[in-house]
Amino acid sequence: MRACVAFDAAAWRIPEARHAASTLATLLETPSRIAAPGERARDGEAIVFVGAREAAPADAAAVIEVRDWPALSARTLVATSLGGVELPTPHGTDASHDARIFPAEWLRATAWLLGREEEYQDERRDQWQCYSGAYTRLADIGLLDRPLVNLQAQSLERAIERHAASRGAQLEREPRWPNGARFAVALSHDVDDVTLRSFRSSMRLLRQARGPASYAFRAGLSGLKRALLRAPGSPDPYWTFERWMTEEERHGFRSTFYFCPEPAQRHEYDPLYRLGDVLGYDGRRITVTDLIADMTRRGHEVGLHGSYQSYRDARELARQREAIAAATPAGGDAVRGIRQHFLRFDVRTTWAAQAEAGFTYDSTLGYNEAIGFRAGIAAPFVPWDAGGRIPHRLWEAPLTAMDGALFRTLGLGGEAAADRVRAHLETVEAAGGLAVLLWHPNATYTARFPGWWDCYARTLAWLEGRPAYVAPVGAVVRGWAERAARMSGTESAAAR
Repeated sequence: MRACVAFDAAAWRIPEARHAASTLATLLETPSRIAAPGERARDGEAIVFVGAREAAPADAAAVIEVRDWPALSARTLVATSLGGVELPTPHGTDASHDARIFPAEWLRATAWLLGREEEYQDERRDQWQCYSGAYTRLADIGLLDRPLVNLQAQSLERAIERHAASRGAQLEREPRWPNGARFAVALSHDVDDVTLRSFRSSMRLLRQARGPASYAFRAGLSGLKRALLRAPGSPDPYWTFERWMTEEERHGFRSTFYFCPEPAQRHEYDPLYRLGDVLGYDGRRITVTDLIADMTRRGHEVGLHGSYQSYRDARELARQREAIAAATPAGGDAVRGIRQHFLRFDVRTTWAAQAEAGFTYDSTLGYNEAIGFRAGIAAPFVPWDAGGRIPHRLWEAPLTAMDGALFRTLGLGGEAAADRVRAHLETVEAAGGLAVLLWHPNATYTARFPGWWDCYARTLAWLEGRPAYVAPVGAVVRGWAERAARMSGTESAAAR
């Protein structure tokens, strides 16, 4: 038995409802198809009806009620239990309902989460022009650390399972993750620095100084002092890229490294290295380009770390993507993934610019200062374009936990941070979802980053003993896109 998500005419005319229901369907293990009004269910299909409750077939496995599509204000939302899941809903939402019927607020909450609607309404931005984890209503009502959309899909799947069991039918299954894994973890690294004590990099920054109070002047002078005090011939403490790969490979894992090429217009917060710069690696001197080539040969993924000002500029993103691709042995379209520097992101423009630049996935959607699920989902998903009222032309693999949030914002020590990551991963495992972890490669330098490397090493060791699919971000997204295509019987451009 498979599932058929069948809409009535009124619900079908709401594209946001179609997108939310379609995204939920990708999280099921039961293969499903989306049916337009008038399409008949096929033999052996369990109907999940979307529309007015009274119009639902009597034998529907589940009814997702949609009558209209009210606007929601983040300030008015509270945590309400619907279908066994705490969801952000308007105050006064009735929590009582039949286990087979999901009230209108249930799917509306899904769309609110996936569409990042609060970021259209709330104009606050932090010093990096980012929507902060301190602003989100999900944190205010205690829901940021829960993969709500995955939990909704579990509730829906239980309704389908009850329906099949009542008829003595066996549900078809499409496992979410390869090799029977219960959850997935994507390992990633943003390459912000390749050296700590570089005279050349310090001078690059000083040349950008607008005055003695500017960041470029202060940081440039500090860097110059470090470079001048460096003992001749001594290795730089940031030359540890082989250590990251060797440790991951020891556990059978691979990861994604996001690199930033020289931007057309450099900002003082941009990484200072260039692709032709020389660094120490595995006992020899190589360029950053050589490093990128060796990473890909070892089975790691290389993506773009979009420069500070690029997050709304499709032309500049395309230029930077081509620069990184040219450094890989495959060249051409080898670079398909991106994460923006400082996690700079504008819900109105960034996804569109990235798609236009030729990326098939992004992994920026997370918080610099919080652990959790910015869009309420622990899985790749196709984000929503609220302006065009259509899906974007790329996938999002949401960032869920990063080193800076653990050690800087939360102020945790190494052991406490490892415990916090483990709890986060256990939450993802229970939901059958995806965690995306970010550790910066300079974190091996314990004098500056005490506990950061140990936390990561402990996390890798713990993951090796869990039923987890651990892979680079791009591999996870590609596999998920191919699975979504199989589930629905449609072709996925992102998987090509």
